[in-house]
Amino acid sequence: MTLKVLSPLAAAQFRSWLQQYAHRVGITCALETGGKLAPEVAFAQLEALWQTLEQEAAAFGIPEEDG
Repeated sequence: MTLKVLSPLAAAQFRSWLQQYAHRVGITCALETGGKLAPEVAFAQLEALWQTLEQEAAAFGIPEEDG
């Protein structure tokens, strides 16, 4: 597998996006744990966030791991 080397700017942009992703996951989990969000809704939101993260990673040339 060949990994594309990101420019410093692209790496910073992806790290920023990854931090936003982690923040949103944390908020979603907290809302579900606190009973403010149904588990099914939380799962759907997390799944959508994951799909967006995969798309962002692909746009930056970061391959998916095998297995």
